[in-house]
Amino acid sequence: MNLYLFEVPLAFPEGVRVVSSMGSVFHGALMEQLPAEVAAHLHAEELRPYHQSILFTRERGAVWRFGVLDEGLYCLLWYIFSERAGLELRQKGFSVALGEPRLLQATSEEALADAAFAGDEVLRSAACQFLTPTSFKRDGVYQMFPDTQLILQSLLGRWRRFSEQVRLDEQDLAERLAPACRISSYRLQSAPFSLERHTIYGFRGQLRFYFAGNDMVRRIFRLLFSFAPFAGVGIKTALGMGAVDVIWKE
Repeated sequence: MNLYLFEVPLAFPEGVRVVSSMGSVFHGALMEQLPAEVAAHLHAEELRPYHQSILFTRERGAVWRFGVLDEGLYCLLWYIFSERAGLELRQKGFSVALGEPRLLQATSEEALADAAFAGDEVLRSAACQFLTPTSFKRDGVYQMFPDTQLILQSLLGRWRRFSEQVRLDEQDLAERLAPACRISSYRLQSAPFSLERHTIYGFRGQLRFYFAGNDMVRRIFRLLFSFAPFAGVGIKTALGMGAVDVIWKE
């Protein structure tokens, strides 16, 4: 499994307010650019091999970020964005200019596993910056508060779906790992994500995790949280939710 994180600069018409909920509109426009058979296959996937999100900061402006877990899809997306200068958002009634795509990080399943399991040092803390609203669903009910077990379940589910060599298939693994994954500090706010028919509330901001447990437990945390920026966390990641950056701490 090869993993890619890249972004495309965006230029919106003057006066347009850029919000993360636009991810669902951009997702629809993206599907129109893909070959019909590829779009149909992606729609049929229970867990899609990518996540995408719309991000905006005053310093960098607007970008369209992608995490991709499939090399063929990455090459197709890169080609599309390299060839197109703009994208029509028919639902919004305007077009957006596209800049040159920028590769932020590329790695592999083997490289992530080597960093986690073959290294001498196992760091005990990571700061996770949740860039777009992040939420979960448990027993049919949306969960808008951060929960370590739900975060681990989300990452494990994606890893198990796409990993070909490093298997983490033990039953109830997230439940058994959760007590050793502790939130040590946070700076969060609730955040809405609007879809066509309803609004989902989630959280956005920074969570710092402390990893306890034995050496192997901490190495599994290293693998899963290093995987998070590529996979996204929680629900609706293909539509723009659950984008995250991870910084490892001493």
